[in-house]
Amino acid sequence: MPTINIEENIEQLNGKIEKMTQELFRLQGVMQTFQGFKSGGLKNIELPNVPNQTSVGEIEELEELESTQEKPQ
Repeated sequence: MPTINIEENIEQLNGKIEKMTQELFRLQGVMQTFQGFKSGGLKNIELPNVPNQTSVGEIEELEELESTQEKPQ
């Protein structure tokens, strides 16, 4: 008969909540930065093309993939 360790589950959930809270704060900071850019009159930011550099979208996809692989559901 399978068993579930209650304390272990509580600790895992608290850890996940803490990580999500940190990510939420990070995203809020990024949002405030871009809102500041917008209120300063910026519409676009030109970035140099660096060979073999991963785009933000690709980085987010890689992070999501890694997160999924670390914690399969």
